Amino acid sequence: MSRLPPELTVDIPDERIAQYPTERRDASRVLIYDSSHKEVIHIGNFPDIVDFLSDELIIRNNTRVIPALVDGKKSGGGAVQVLFLVSNRNFEHESGADRIEVKALINPGRRLKPGLTISLPNGAFYILGEKAPGGKWSGNWTSENGESFSSWLSRAGMSPLPPYIRRKPDGSDLERYQTVYAKQAGSLAAPTAGLHFTDEVLDGLRSRGNRIESVSLDVSLGTFIPIRGDDIAGHDMHTESYDIPEETSQVINREIANQKPITAIGTTVIRTLEGAAEKSIPLKPGRDSTNIFIYPPRKLRVVKKLLTNFHRSDSTLMQLVAAMIGWEGVNITYQTALDNGFRFYSYGDAMLIL
Repeated sequence: MSRLPPELTVDIPDERIAQYPTERRDASRVLIYDSSHKEVIHIGNFPDIVDFLSDELIIRNNTRVIPALVDGKKSGGGAVQVLFLVSNRNFEHESGADRIEVKALINPGRRLKPGLTISLPNGAFYILGEKAPGGKWSGNWTSENGESFSSWLSRAGMSPLPPYIRRKPDGSDLERYQTVYAKQAGSLAAPTAGLHFTDEVLDGLRSRGNRIESVSLDVSLGTFIPIRGDDIAGHDMHTESYDIPEETSQVINREIANQKPITAIGTTVIRTLEGAAEKSIPLKPGRDSTNIFIYPPRKLRVVKKLLTNFHRSDSTLMQLVAAMIGWEGVNITYQTALDNGFRFYSYGDAMLIL
């Protein structure tokens, strides 16, 4: 059970943590919260968000989750799972190489030594180098068939699901743990607020005069690192890379200058835009990185509205939501979701904060 911040009075039972997605993406439920009046104003199905957003600039994260989890077998026997800590660089830019150096997490991690060879599907191997703090191994991946790493991983890999989903990934996760607008490969976790969207919902938003633009933030495993202890400010926040296209930055800067609200699809978009704003306003286009940590009483400078899933109490994501609507708002929304049978976390339901 996760540690509850003293300001949070809602505890999420394990049985309410979604282990699978809904049958259809947009069959998930949504809660609409009016932050100015501190009240839930609507409970319904996800496509209902179309009725609450009009003439808005909506920003989404078009990152693509890399199927970085692979079953393997140690040379001395024994099954393991290898999670390649791939980046956009070694997944795409070195796509033609049949031997690359790449870090990995291996489970179970006992009885592993430098030099050990792990056999992988489709004629590939991973030879362990040195182990670093945090359980990360350096090592060399190679293919005896001359296949490139990106091509091999696309065929052999599985989706790296969050630790609170207590099952092995299956083939359906390759589609469902991915947004319909995923484009830029680079993430080890999905921007989960976007998982509910279908092309029909996106078209419905556009029909209401909303403009939808994309940024890319490569979501790392750091998003799952819990906050330990009571010193929130002392949390070692992870760094993630992002990219803001030129046209998108122009549109965002125009909205900022005109003091018009910007709606973010997910906390990763907030990290991108607020991280960029921390460096300069107007926002600069291009690729950069951020380790911004947003928690109360910090205020957002760019984003005014947020579509998000429900998060773990000990996560930095929960702190971000609390910075946006206060702990009173968090308790109201989470208790309402519990009372109305909502499902929680990555494959769970959503809320729209207005």
